[in-house]
Amino acid sequence: MSRDPATRVARRWVVCADDFGLDRGTIDGTIALIKLGRVTATSVLADSPNWRAAAPQLKELSGSADIGLHLNLTEALDSRGRSWSLPRLVVQSQLRLLPRWRVHDHIQRQLDAFTDGLGRLPDFIDGHQHVHQLPVVREVLVESVLMREPKTLPWMRVCLPPEGDSDYKARVIGLLGAGALAELARSQGFPTSKWLVGSYGFQPKRDTYMAKVRWWLHASGDGTVFMCHPSTRPSSKDPIGPARRMELGVLAGQAYADALSNSGVTVARGTTIFRARASKSPPPGTVDRAG
Repeated sequence: MSRDPATRVARRWVVCADDFGLDRGTIDGTIALIKLGRVTATSVLADSPNWRAAAPQLKELSGSADIGLHLNLTEALDSRGRSWSLPRLVVQSQLRLLPRWRVHDHIQRQLDAFTDGLGRLPDFIDGHQHVHQLPVVREVLVESVLMREPKTLPWMRVCLPPEGDSDYKARVIGLLGAGALAELARSQGFPTSKWLVGSYGFQPKRDTYMAKVRWWLHASGDGTVFMCHPSTRPSSKDPIGPARRMELGVLAGQAYADALSNSGVTVARGTTIFRARASKSPPPGTVDRAG
């Protein structure tokens, strides 16, 4: 994909820090990057015991970044609901054997916790380990949000990699329901993002990660969401802890700022990009549970 400076079209990225509230390190790292203007969205683990105390800090920054729900079905962060292992969740969802009542309970509790902390519904919704796009989960999620009769529907993160992305992990993530979620969400009037970048093997090598960032900047069109996982002091029990610290250093650094400038990409809020596009979407209707 050519990016000749004389001909390239202005492109906007949403830079989204995932896992807000997992621990103090994710809270501090995300807040620092929002204040630097490097992150324009963050998705909250509202079932984390850290969320309620951190919510006021994030609420103060709601004018600078979108605040979304990071739907969690695979991490036991509280004692009120039993989680699934990711492989089991994927298999049961694809076979449509997931109990809808259990999925509904998780979603309702997390929407309630988010609303209790921020005083409103999320600006957008995505999923921890991308679970929001899975069969059964996506239908129950859309129904649950519509039941709350929001004045403005949140945008949904779609996990499709950009054209030409040969990363195996990114392609598998996209194949687990990204297209179906996009179709369902749009049919019900939800704005959606277009592409997702930021998937890699969580190797904590700064130069390797920066090379991937430059490729994503080169290859991604307007409306891409760049997911990241920054933390100032990740837990020793966190399997991607070293990668979190590395990502924070890259995103706060000058090399990343230069890469953005050289690519012609600007960072923006999803509510600015996707809700404007959604104005031509069809009106909400009945959620189709098939497919």
